[in-house]
Amino acid sequence: MSRSHFARLRLVATVLSCSILLVPSAPSQVMDGRLEVRVIDPSGQGVPAALELVSRSPQFIAGAVADAEGRATLHRIPPGTYLLTARHEGFEVAERRIALQSAVPRVVEIALSVATVREQVTVRARAPLFEPYRPSQGTRSGREDLEQALGTTLGRSTVDMVTAMPGWLLEANAVLHPRGSEYDTQYVIDGMPLYDNRSIAFAPAFENSEFEAVTVLTAGIPAEYGRRLGGVIALDTRRSAISGHRTSLDVQGGGYATRIGAFSHQYASGGTELTIGIQGGATDRYLDPPSLENFTNRGSSGGGNARFARDLSSRHRLTGYARTNRTNFLVPNDLVQQEAGQRQDRRSSETAGQVHYQGTLSSRTLVSVRGMLRDLTSELWSNELSTPVYVSQDRGFSQGVVMADVTFEGERHTLKIGGDIRSSGLRERFLMAEPDELPDFDLDFRDRQRSTEASFYAYDQLRAGNFAASIGFRFDEYRLLISDRAFSPRLAASYFVPPAGLQLYASYDRIFQPPPTENLLLSSAGTGLGLDAVEEVLAVPANKGHFIEIGMRKPIGGAMRIDAKHYWRRFQNYIDDDVFLNTGLSFPITFDSAAIEGTEVRIEAPRWKGISAVASYSNMLGRARSPVTGGLFVEGGEAEELRDVVEEFPISQDQRNTVATTVRFQIHPRVWASFGIRYGSGLPVELEDDDDDDDDDDGDDDDGDDDDGDDDDDGDDEAQPVPGAILRKVNFARSRVHPNLSLDFSVGSRVWERGSKSATLQFDLRNATNRLNVINFSGLFSGTALAPGRQATVQLRVRF
Repeated sequence: MSRSHFARLRLVATVLSCSILLVPSAPSQVMDGRLEVRVIDPSGQGVPAALELVSRSPQFIAGAVADAEGRATLHRIPPGTYLLTARHEGFEVAERRIALQSAVPRVVEIALSVATVREQVTVRARAPLFEPYRPSQGTRSGREDLEQALGTTLGRSTVDMVTAMPGWLLEANAVLHPRGSEYDTQYVIDGMPLYDNRSIAFAPAFENSEFEAVTVLTAGIPAEYGRRLGGVIALDTRRSAISGHRTSLDVQGGGYATRIGAFSHQYASGGTELTIGIQGGATDRYLDPPSLENFTNRGSSGGGNARFARDLSSRHRLTGYARTNRTNFLVPNDLVQQEAGQRQDRRSSETAGQVHYQGTLSSRTLVSVRGMLRDLTSELWSNELSTPVYVSQDRGFSQGVVMADVTFEGERHTLKIGGDIRSSGLRERFLMAEPDELPDFDLDFRDRQRSTEASFYAYDQLRAGNFAASIGFRFDEYRLLISDRAFSPRLAASYFVPPAGLQLYASYDRIFQPPPTENLLLSSAGTGLGLDAVEEVLAVPANKGHFIEIGMRKPIGGAMRIDAKHYWRRFQNYIDDDVFLNTGLSFPITFDSAAIEGTEVRIEAPRWKGISAVASYSNMLGRARSPVTGGLFVEGGEAEELRDVVEEFPISQDQRNTVATTVRFQIHPRVWASFGIRYGSGLPVELEDDDDDDDDDDGDDDDGDDDDGDDDDDGDDEAQPVPGAILRKVNFARSRVHPNLSLDFSVGSRVWERGSKSATLQFDLRNATNRLNVINFSGLFSGTALAPGRQATVQLRVRF
């Protein structure tokens, strides 16, 4: 699209957003809703019926048992359209379709009729396959999907669920890239956004055992979400579904000496819920190594969490959530580093506490206030045999957040207004030296800075017949090394064609993304570091851009649905990262601009005759333009030249075709099997010496590390040997890694069951053909990284 076309779109969106108080926007995806149910018999008396609430768009199921007066409350329900079913002996099964638009509590009554003897077969209604009047819809994986996910190595279970959804690409070390974005993933834990890099090399990982659902958004994003908008991952902690005590134990063991365990206990009584959990694990393959031998790649983690919720009254609810996690791991060596005897240790730890208050001001008005305190620390240290440099780092931040919003729900619209303020204290300490000069350091950097971020937003949703629209806006202000502010309109619309069962939709999001915090202070202090080889560095600017999406959704035969979309993304100051020398540390950079375009298709059959299946396909093309701002580039290196020249090249996440497919067979009520395919057409390789032939590239550039500035070819540094098995996975003529492919299989059985107690055993096999898949190959901005080989896993899940 031309710049003038985007300018017109921006003007239209701005004008529309100014009418926010007259025209409304889409609800969030957080599980904050509450459904109050009363079950009665024909005389109006309460019935202690069993209730089930089911949605297939997206997947969700919840249950409860009404008390003697027929009353039951279902907490933590996400927005959506549901089928509510009530059952009690001596009565006909009653069903009712329920639509929850927001977190405002909904009160419904369902009447049971006395059962009669009938000869005919009654066909029950089914939960709807999709939301025909909601323009923006997230993709969700529920508890069943999370529990039956294939086993994997430590720290990757939740990430693996996300990469099965269209538009999400996994690069080295479990770094998620939504639609070609580098740092732009936002996690939301029970409604609280986190904006820092959550990949396993930067922070303790999230695991499936802690969560009820994983929901992702990549377009039509409500205005309450800001700052990181490449993609939003909403993680909702486990629900307490039944009264009394409930205990879960999950144990996993498998390839690469991986062993993972998680324990949780839930208690619910009346309006009180309490959950505690602990988890831990270890593996011999934590990061994605640069060598086939998988040198020095051990990792371990441990932590715990607790959640408390209490109904202070029928109108007020208070929730608290706390977690603490710590991860220790080694940085994997390449061949030369292993021979030199290098050892680099890293450790990350995080402690966080959240509190959430919900108050119902009226039957149509809800106020919500959240707060969080959090501290995250990341450390690295080396031994004296490290090569080419000795490095030590201790960085992190402490953060405080306050958020508040109010929701007004009307007959035809739902309006939400809110804002937040967060203050973060950043700290960085970095030491670097040549090993033979220790204990003298070439660089001893330390700094502390405080950032302040504030936002205000409003969004609402309107429906008129078969037309639905959501309009919102957001205002952000950011202050750290730079000061910037932005006004961001959001617009989504859809039209449902009943005869065809077809929904057409479109969305526009203007985005504002502050610089990443990881190593930002050091990266922006380049001229004062005292390093003659480091060129002048400018402060990393904020990223701004425009996202457009069009698409269609349609159910097929009542058993499956298809969602097809095309999107355009344009960025100013496109965020990426750079690895400094050979240390494995990355620094934020921005390219002058970038343009990304793609098509995504997802076909899903929630359950049909014992078969459930999902297939996702993504096609993407991304190009970036220099010059580059930020980073620590060494003088004379090819990457450093990009500061002063204008060049266009593929973004590092430019994988043209990505496929993820899973098919599950319910062989018996207690036995299932599944198989899956993961395919990627291969990432680009930015070779440092384009004029060299392939043989020269093989010898000079395949050392598994980034050589951003070392352009000495005088023979002082011996070229690293790269195995032919890895070289054969790189197409040097096309400057791309060859396609990767993984065939996965799983079989599971509920081997014991008695009431709500059960034991489940599951056997998984990933990459069954043991194919060598190269994720990245050494270039200007990335090092070599290899995907896991064949991995067999056994999982045991016990519920009592």
